[in-house]
Amino acid sequence: MSDSVDAVTRLMTGNLTLTLLLAAVLTWPISVGLLALYRRAVRNSMARQTHVTNTPPTQPAPEPPPGELPAPASALVNLNDRSSKPAHANAEHLLRRLLVEPWRVAAVYTAAACVYALILALAEIASLGLEVLPLRLTMLFWLNLWPLVLTIGVVAASVRSAKAVTTAVYFTVLMVLGMLSLQRSPDLTWRQIATLWALINLPTTLVLLTYLSRRVRAVGPLVLSFLFVAVLGSAVAMSLAMSTRFFKPTFAAGERVGLEVRSTIIALLVIGFTVFALFGGLVLAVLRRRYEARRLSDESLTLGSIWLLFTATYSINIAFSHPAWVLAGVVALAAFHACVRIGFSGLVGGTPLEKSSRLLLLRSFSIGRDSVRLFDALQKHWRRVGSIQLIAGTDLAKTTVEPHEFLDFISGKLSRRFIDGPRTLERRMTEMDTAPDRDGRFQVNDFFCYDDTWKMVLSRLVKDSDVVLMDLRGFSPRNAGCIFEIRELVNLVPLQRVVFLIDDRTDEPYLRSVMSDSALAIGPASPNRAAPAFQAGTFRFASMSLRELRQLLRTLAAAARAQPIQAQAGSPGVG
Repeated sequence: MSDSVDAVTRLMTGNLTLTLLLAAVLTWPISVGLLALYRRAVRNSMARQTHVTNTPPTQPAPEPPPGELPAPASALVNLNDRSSKPAHANAEHLLRRLLVEPWRVAAVYTAAACVYALILALAEIASLGLEVLPLRLTMLFWLNLWPLVLTIGVVAASVRSAKAVTTAVYFTVLMVLGMLSLQRSPDLTWRQIATLWALINLPTTLVLLTYLSRRVRAVGPLVLSFLFVAVLGSAVAMSLAMSTRFFKPTFAAGERVGLEVRSTIIALLVIGFTVFALFGGLVLAVLRRRYEARRLSDESLTLGSIWLLFTATYSINIAFSHPAWVLAGVVALAAFHACVRIGFSGLVGGTPLEKSSRLLLLRSFSIGRDSVRLFDALQKHWRRVGSIQLIAGTDLAKTTVEPHEFLDFISGKLSRRFIDGPRTLERRMTEMDTAPDRDGRFQVNDFFCYDDTWKMVLSRLVKDSDVVLMDLRGFSPRNAGCIFEIRELVNLVPLQRVVFLIDDRTDEPYLRSVMSDSALAIGPASPNRAAPAFQAGTFRFASMSLRELRQLLRTLAAAARAQPIQAQAGSPGVG
């Protein structure tokens, strides 16, 4: 009986730990490689042409009679000044939701994390046979609460300063608890407290930071899920081979087929990995079905990986006393997810059903990291109130790839995501996800286009969006695609619902020239022909500060809730 207990203890504290950490370490390089291949596949497909013949080209509008031209865009309107002024009541309501909803979600995870940490703290005290003292319980509780800091960074902290404040608050409380502990236990030192935190949390944190970085976060949880199952197969195969019952038969079989001891071990690792990899594929298939059924989101998948890894680490620490204590981690994790589900049911059910706000994000694919940083911050707020639509590009390919899109790439079916004509576009529009997931978060709708279909897709998307954000940072005459997009926006969308993002790299004189030419070429049915003056609103976005992000969100909220020009009293029509 004791031999069985020892074997289980070794499995819990050795093989499982090594398997989990090895899978997590391998996740980063494999994810980087797969995403590089994915980006290349997207780039090559985007460069292809389908020779679509039934897409009507954009024709310049007939010149209207004298006196009916809109006012020329001699200057761009600066929306930064307006962002500090009170907006329409509907816009203010939308802004409050944009700012508050991510932190309401963080509050749900905080409550669930407190239950989780309390269960583990009590289990650890009980496993050591110690007395439950308030300070001891609080210290262990706070040590086990560290995953919440990473969670808040994923769901609510949209800029670096917010993440820094969250981390600082955690360690400030830890220092206060440490000071109280030092007063109660003179033999305790700060070095011991720091070492305790590091042993419990640092290794898993470092592993997580490798695949929670922007570079691989989109697919990291999927790769980790697959690798954990596959690598576990190698660990199980070795555990069985090294057991008393199978040790001699295993290596005897290897000798009969001409394998040395080292070759036999390698063969066992490969066989175990291959067999369990099939189960890993089934895990990915289940995750895909749950994602498409909105029972799982990309965010919940990421957070699930965080809490699973920390639970494994915490459980292993307790299991050194007795393997049965590993169940404390299972109970804590189950309680965490139950509390999250209850919290989201109250969060979503307690909020009046409101019309979602659809944001269309346009940008130059050459912006690079600035585009990724803006999207990462913006989506944490906007996806709590509505979906984000964008034309897929190589700049955000690594950031916005959804689980089902990535799995299509792995299975060689990425081409079916590309729009090759009007019929495919209509089907894609009907399939577009505009409803929230179970956690109340809306999805990003990527539209994959060929070189000769993106203009058709753009014309459709601008009509079906509540607000358009066009990132023109670094705009110059070289951005021919952006010039076409500006003309389409001017022709199809009321400009009060469009925000043009600029910075010091933007060629503003040339932008004014493009706007003026677009104003003179709008069609008779353009909503901007009813405007008293042709005004294109620009927002200067110089940094990723919290203040500037809030100003941008206020500007977008005002644009999303802008009143139609026809409904404004005293608007002198021009057409």
